Amino acid sequence: MSSDASTADLQTIDRAWQTFREKRAVYQQVEDSVVDAVTDECQRKINAGNYDGTAALSVIYEAFVDEHCNPDSEFVTEVLQSDELVVDTIDLGEETIARELFQRLIEQLVEDGQLLYVGTRQEVRTHVAEMARYFALIRQRIRKDAHYSFTPNLVKMVKMASADRKQPIMGREEPEATRFRGPIRKINERVRDESVDGAWELVDAAGPDWRNLVHETMETMSEFFDDGLTEDFDSLAAYQARAFKDLYLDAVTAESEQSRSHVVTASTGGGKTEAFLFPTLAYCLTAEKANISGNKALLTYPRRDLCNNQFERAFDYITELNRLEGALDASFEDAPLTLSIQHSSRRQVTLDCPHCDGELSVPDEYKEKHFECSADSSHTVEYVTVDRAASADVIVTTQNSLHRRMMDNYGREAFWDHPYPTKFLVLDEVHIYTDQAGMNVSNVVRRFKQALRKKASQQSPTLVASSATINNAEDFTRRIFDTKEAVRINPTDEEQDTLSREHFLFVKATDPREVRIPVGDSMYEPSEDWSEVSQSTATNLSCMIQIAFAFFHTMRKERAGDRPGLDDNKDRVLGFVDSIDSVSRLGGYVQEAENDGLYKFRMPDAILGDRGNNPDCPRDLFRGATDDEYEETAVCESMPPNPNVNPCPVYQDGECWWTMRDREMDLEEMTVAIHKSGRTKRAGSEAPAGDDWDQLITTSALEVGFDHASIIGTFQYRAPRNVPGFLQRKGRGGRDARDEPITVVVLGSTPTDSYYFHHSNYLSDPSDKHLEIPLDENNRFIRAEHMTASLLDYFNVTDRVDAQRLFSGTQSATGPDIGYLRQMFEKHRQELSIWLSQTFGDDSDEIEEVLAQFERYLDYLDEEIDDTSEEAYWEFFARMVESGGESALQEIDEQIEKVGDGR
Repeated sequence: MSSDASTADLQTIDRAWQTFREKRAVYQQVEDSVVDAVTDECQRKINAGNYDGTAALSVIYEAFVDEHCNPDSEFVTEVLQSDELVVDTIDLGEETIARELFQRLIEQLVEDGQLLYVGTRQEVRTHVAEMARYFALIRQRIRKDAHYSFTPNLVKMVKMASADRKQPIMGREEPEATRFRGPIRKINERVRDESVDGAWELVDAAGPDWRNLVHETMETMSEFFDDGLTEDFDSLAAYQARAFKDLYLDAVTAESEQSRSHVVTASTGGGKTEAFLFPTLAYCLTAEKANISGNKALLTYPRRDLCNNQFERAFDYITELNRLEGALDASFEDAPLTLSIQHSSRRQVTLDCPHCDGELSVPDEYKEKHFECSADSSHTVEYVTVDRAASADVIVTTQNSLHRRMMDNYGREAFWDHPYPTKFLVLDEVHIYTDQAGMNVSNVVRRFKQALRKKASQQSPTLVASSATINNAEDFTRRIFDTKEAVRINPTDEEQDTLSREHFLFVKATDPREVRIPVGDSMYEPSEDWSEVSQSTATNLSCMIQIAFAFFHTMRKERAGDRPGLDDNKDRVLGFVDSIDSVSRLGGYVQEAENDGLYKFRMPDAILGDRGNNPDCPRDLFRGATDDEYEETAVCESMPPNPNVNPCPVYQDGECWWTMRDREMDLEEMTVAIHKSGRTKRAGSEAPAGDDWDQLITTSALEVGFDHASIIGTFQYRAPRNVPGFLQRKGRGGRDARDEPITVVVLGSTPTDSYYFHHSNYLSDPSDKHLEIPLDENNRFIRAEHMTASLLDYFNVTDRVDAQRLFSGTQSATGPDIGYLRQMFEKHRQELSIWLSQTFGDDSDEIEEVLAQFERYLDYLDEEIDDTSEEAYWEFFARMVESGGESALQEIDEQIEKVGDGR
């Protein structure tokens, strides 16, 4: 790089800066590298225990020169040697222009809040590093009349980490992405091959015309891709294109195998849902064109909240496909595609009306199962329903609900009353299925597959799993689906791009202890003479409370429009606690702290006047200073105080959050909400919160599928239960590609907490072994429970048993017909034994034990309720169900007391 000692005038600098900013890709590349260099320098010092650590601009400039000022770099070829600057570069030299642009870039980063000058304009610190400093020095402030020096410190240590955020490359202009017509062309080419046979159900229903139906479907999907998606969805990621082609062909051709499953993996927010949902919907269209009725795809999720979220997404896509088919107002029976949701809280689900700006919901009286618009009652959507018995093309449910549907009359109508059973079975977010949850789900899958074989043994299901955080993907998927092999569909390294960084702050709380804080005149007396004291307990939860509101008030926030492409505010925090009780307590305490204005104790009083929020601000030290921005006498300088230049003891002790100085969004009281049991409400009350919150505290319920565009920060209280789950939680923040989310982990005093603090890299940069999901799919205790349930599956699926009579009895009786159940059990005992063997493996001793236990269960149902009555157990409960009301509950309670008394 050429060298010149000349200086550039302001006009030349402005021209160079404008040119640099217009080279958007180069500018972003240089900006990222400079911020990364500052971040790495601050992180190194913080992790060495120097929370006041800074990065010297001289060091950062050397790194900038090394990376961007060599002759072949894009900064030199596209900026310094561009037509706009070539003359200036020749006159002044590349080094002069580069130095001026570097300095202007630093100033821009400071203005944007990404960097802070510290004391002088020769040192900088990242905003995240400044937060780490505040956290490391945080105290338990409760009272305004108690000097902070007497309040207990709550943090032992703080560690900082940063990591690259990789996302699958998408975008029409990106060579690594795939145009929509690419996979469609390959599908059509494959189907035209005469050596390829169609899936059994398509050939059985449509004969040789199945190929034409595939081509028709691809025409509709082509139109859907072009006109039915949002403008920014203008291409497929390469792995999405492979998933669309491979999963659809697996479904519509005879090349699919009973013993093969698939798993889709990509980063959080990387488009996994579309990867499996687009081919699923395409198959449903093909099957509809072949006049195949009944359910075609079952999408299962581990949480009701995630179920609702994905139901809304499926509704949007199905609505567009029905619109293209000219059937937006079609009935459930006539619509090309239909959709149903099945779980216990499905009544609470709302959807956007496709006809207006209103909101769709199920009528309160619940007599109708379809959705009506709140703005215009004439706007009804009948192709989507909450009817548990509806055999919709796509059913969205939880695994727990599927377990129940396998055994009841709703499931019979939804799944088994049609000649062609479900084709697609999807398990989304399979990393959730660890321990007992995984054992249960693997057995539910076995039962469902056995039922599919019973209905149509020739039909091969397409089995798909999906997860962002799983290492042993193929092996885990093979085991949970009970297949011989599993095929992984995921983006390669070349198909991903590093778009930004994410940051982690690990906070180790002090050990719990009792503290005495002097107030009033006692603050000026020796501790043994304190007469006025405030008693307090410094706990791990105390640390989390202080960190929770410090996090919100000191993190860097952005408003829509602050940078190119930013359409949403980035100003909310989502917190996770692994205890329902702790959710309520933490939320209530944080909201109470906000109501008491505790954050104001650290508010900088930057301008002299009547604010006086920080009771400890040493105003007298700075009355001679002048603020550069406001050009008037100020309490403190316009840069964070520096112990060697403009010392401030309160800032040095961490009791002045200087970054709140002139940011109105940090000075406002935040609204805290909690989410549990499927409801979001104001912390400390029963009032619904809706979307009116700044910080939302929840359990694992929102670990997956909660995609709020404004969340930029997440926190975890105490050690996470597992690493994959933690990665899902921190993935809720920073959903846009250029976001730089912050995750705070507050760890307490338990051995597990200490372990994770000292091995924090397991959370910020996990290795493959930390992402392995354990699964004991053959656990004999869990299997025994499902073997018993599988007996009811058999009665529900087979045509040789009147399942309706089993569930509802005869016209003259209410409730299950236990006599008929016993009769059918005895008649089909041999078939039941074979059924269990095919489902769970040939263990004759275990099967016989299950059958014997079921027979004893039937005997118990026939026993008399007590010595004074000839009424059988099953008759008693059938009568209670029929009568209902408080009297029935009271009678049941009385019987329970009798049992408890030994009667």
